Amino acid sequence: MLQQDYLMRMFTALAIAMRESMLRAQGDEDPEGAAELLEAALDKTTEIDGALLLQMAPESFVAMVQLSQTDPALIGYISRTLMLESHYLSEAGFHERATLRAEQAQALARAYGFELGPTDITPEELDRFFEEQNVDPSDASDPSSLS
Repeated sequence: MLQQDYLMRMFTALAIAMRESMLRAQGDEDPEGAAELLEAALDKTTEIDGALLLQMAPESFVAMVQLSQTDPALIGYISRTLMLESHYLSEAGFHERATLRAEQAQALARAYGFELGPTDITPEELDRFFEEQNVDPSDASDPSSLS
């Protein structure tokens, strides 16, 4: 039961971060800030030093996630968060980091048996994903309260 509660808090925290990042980047207002918000959420949920994790080559990144025994149920959220961050980094002009994030997201997805691409991070697709996972990002207004 505690494990399930913990996972739901992590799911909801990442879902809220994704939703808030979309609002922040809406109309190209602040894509860099949106990317930073997602990176901070990843840092909290992976329990691995985010600065280190997010600089790794895709294969090393996957190995580190697997070695840290990250719950497989979180992988869909983590990979989508990385892909969304990639999108915002690209919009902000950080193309090298954007490419790395997209490659990390895709490598992680492949390692866990699914494919992921830019069409998987549209608002409609993310809403569908959240619904399939029984997570409502509007359940909590403050993602920091979930940690």
